[in-house]
Amino acid sequence: MIKNLIDKKKLHKELSMEDYYLIVEYMLKNGVDNSIVELFQALDSFGMSKAEVYYLALAMRDSGRVLTFNQAVFEKHSTGGVGDSTSIVLIPLIASLGYKIIKTTAKSLVFTNGSADRFGAIPNFNVKLTDNEIKRVLDNTNACVLSHNGDICPADRLLYQIMEKCNLSSNPNLLASSIACKKLASGAKMVLVDVKFGYAAVLREYKQAKKAARLLKYVFNRCGVKSVIVITNTLQTIGEGIGNAIEVEDGLSVLRGKRCLLRRVVVRYAIEMISAINKKYSKKDLQEMVESALDNGNAYRQFLSLVKNQGGSVEAVTKQQVFRPYHAVDFLCTKSGYVGNINSVMLGEMVRNLCKESHDNHIGVRLRVKIGDLVRVGDKVLTFYYKSKQDLKAYQHALCYCVNLTDVKIRKVNPIKKVIR
Repeated sequence: MIKNLIDKKKLHKELSMEDYYLIVEYMLKNGVDNSIVELFQALDSFGMSKAEVYYLALAMRDSGRVLTFNQAVFEKHSTGGVGDSTSIVLIPLIASLGYKIIKTTAKSLVFTNGSADRFGAIPNFNVKLTDNEIKRVLDNTNACVLSHNGDICPADRLLYQIMEKCNLSSNPNLLASSIACKKLASGAKMVLVDVKFGYAAVLREYKQAKKAARLLKYVFNRCGVKSVIVITNTLQTIGEGIGNAIEVEDGLSVLRGKRCLLRRVVVRYAIEMISAINKKYSKKDLQEMVESALDNGNAYRQFLSLVKNQGGSVEAVTKQQVFRPYHAVDFLCTKSGYVGNINSVMLGEMVRNLCKESHDNHIGVRLRVKIGDLVRVGDKVLTFYYKSKQDLKAYQHALCYCVNLTDVKIRKVNPIKKVIR
């Protein structure tokens, strides 16, 4: 059966919805064998139509449990980015404004962290919930963070394995199907997807990100789901922290009132999400509502409620003990200039490698600068939080050169490249 589909694709023919349901059924029964790998390589080589992306998303959605809710539920997804803790802020922020939001999440495959990795840094935070537990958490907090690694979209886990094995993570068709199936299975009625591109993203080129964004918009429209697709660049991190626990603390600092790039991006996301489903507010009214929820502490209190309802340690959050570094060293400017480039990929890979074996969340980096900042001799560029002297010795040289300066004034970077409503 799979061979026939491969031959069909080699003839540049479009596979049907029935074909994709058969493919998913085969994957669930046989796993990632040579036949299915060859099929997806053919899909990569010979392409997929928009309809095929939709068919694959539906088939994977229906491979497991599909959630349904009586009320409109929001969802948010990111294709992954180093130092991106927007979900930590956005989820309780939306919930504090009276909207229900669910975040289906998975562990990351590449050098970036996934939301499951970040929320997993909070002691005892449980992302594997039953239907009754999901309903309880949503009723109590308006929010829920849920791993899809259980019986939601089991076929998507196999697709992840195939994409990783065959180096297909940057295929816009497969990426769009993978994202869409999880959002459709979550029962969301409004979805914001952050599609990242650039050096520190799975999709390196803007045209790839734009294609994935258009495909997602097509699938969601066809399924009757409202969506906003934001295309963002990865010239620099949105947050300051890199590493699971430090990224949680990064988000918490915004929930406690800090004003920074991370806050500005999250505020924009929140406004886009609410305006897509509720037309009675002007953008100015929404701006005031969203900013107020951060300033008056409502969003922070909503986060504490979410942590409590999902079994996490509220004390670790309130006492700022989620991130407890062993040792810290500051890297200082040796000359004056403007920040022209930040090698966030190297930093992300470094932290990931250091934490890979031990699953230690208390290692990380805090970037003290953004592109375009004027820095002078002696200014802090970054802080490295490490466990052993061997770690410092291994990466000290590379850390000295991960932030590059220029004598030419550089314009500040707006990470949001395009919004598709």
